[in-house]
This record gives sequence, structure tokens and C-alpha cells, in this order.
Amino acid sequence: MPLNIGEINKLQVKRETDISYILYQDGEPYEVFMHFNQATKRLVEGDVVNAFLYYDGKHRLCATMEDPLITTSKHGFVKCVAVKENVGCFMNIGTAKDILLSKDYLPANPKAWPKIGDTLPCILKVKKDTIVCKILSRDDVKDAPKSLKVGDSTTAYVTSFTSTGLICMTEEYDVIYVHKSMVRKKYRIGEEIILSIININAKNEYNGSTIAQKETMRLSDSEMILNYLKEMGGVIPLGNASTPEEINKIFTLSKSAFKRAVGALYKERLIEIEDHKIILKNEKH
Repeated sequence: MPLNIGEINKLQVKRETDISYILYQDGEPYEVFMHFNQATKRLVEGDVVNAFLYYDGKHRLCATMEDPLITTSKHGFVKCVAVKENVGCFMNIGTAKDILLSKDYLPANPKAWPKIGDTLPCILKVKKDTIVCKILSRDDVKDAPKSLKVGDSTTAYVTSFTSTGLICMTEEYDVIYVHKSMVRKKYRIGEEIILSIININAKNEYNGSTIAQKETMRLSDSEMILNYLKEMGGVIPLGNASTPEEINKIFTLSKSAFKRAVGALYKERLIEIEDHKIILKNEKH
């Protein structure tokens, strides 16, 4: 079985040096360096150990018997422990070796990077003779169970920015989109954020707000629909002929309340209405 970098491997002690154990795997030509302080017990030649494999700062293959919080196949939440200008952030994965979250995975503006102590959902990725952290995306957790409902308040962490808002993730791997109209300040990647769930769209995706729940509740139905239109790129699949069930699935409004809200937007000439489509003016599709 080939060595699996970024994962736990079963290795055997080949010999001992002044500062380390040299490990190997049958059938593999590589020798793996494991410093004495990376061993959780005293070893002798011939011992078989489970060890996590990684590359050190000099791109050498190394091992540790410490259990990592994340691997290339297991994601989890890790903390930022250092920030290096023009390089990225270093994340503590539960081992003595901190792993780089490269600037390639971060916003161009360093002010939006994580600060020391911030938390992010990550997974490991191997690039040639380097191992790095990668922030989880929606696709990485698409099979995670969904348990939130409209009105719930939850803690999440900012994972990315879009042109229209924020993407956040909870410790249960719920992904929550927050439109910029529902944000009152600038956030950074990894920042902890308290969100209220204000909508679950037709794709069963969460929409949230950073605004205090009382303030969110004061938003009119028309404002809610207008914000959702902006979030969806200017078009939603509801209109004059939509059924109460179709309307309730997206907005949890009665058909009469929906028609009043949409009528108000139409009178302000903000939208166009068709039988099964509402279009935001100046964003025709």
C-alpha cells in the first residue's frame, strides 16, 4: 500500500538516530523522519505504529503519532495561530506542525484574513511536496444533515465572500448565505458570527441575517421579497399564477400577503410580474 500523505499510515520503525526514529513501509522506498518529541511512547526497532504523514517546512516527509483534527479525508474546525504577510495563515490541526492556509485560498485584502484565535472549517490538501489547509465549501458538506428552521438563532463562522454577501458555516456544517442587505458591518474570514435564519429557499439552502431578530422581524414582506430577488440575481420562480404551497415554500407567506407585498413593489416600479416569474427591474432575464 503506497504512503498516504495527509493521512494516518501504518509504519514500522527501521532504526533510531540521535534525535529521531526512521520509519518505513514494506514495499516503499521512502524513509520517514519522526522526531522523538513526535512519538507518544518509547519505540524500538521493529515496532509498528500509526502515524500521520506530512511535509515539513523543508518539504521533507515527516511523521507524528499525534492525532490530527483534520486529514485529506476528514474535515473539522481548526484555529488560526499565526498570520504571515504575503503568505497566509497557519492553522493548528492538533499536531505540533501547524499547517498553512495559503493566501491563494484567502481574500486579496489581508484585512479580511483570519486573526489569531479565529476558527475555520477546513480539510487538508496535498500539493506536490507541500500540505496545506483548504476552507470547506458548500460542495464539501452537501451531504450534512440539515436541522435549522426559520427563526432559529445560531453561531457560525465566515468562510467566504461573494459579490452579494457572505457565506458562513456552523459547527454542524450548515451553510448559511447572508445577503449584504442583512449585514451591518464588515466581517473577516474566520470571524464568529451570530445569525438568525430568515428563509429556506427552494433548494433547501439557508438564508440568514446578522441583524438582531427584532429588527429583522420589522422588515416588511415587500422588503423581504426585494432582498430575496437581489440575492437570487433578479429573478424568482413565483408569480400571479403561483399556488399557496409554492409561495409558502419560499417565503412562508399566505398567498394574499404575498400578493399585497408584490403589488407594493410593482406600484413602486421595482419589479415586473408574470404568471410564474417576478423580475427585478434593470435585471431582466
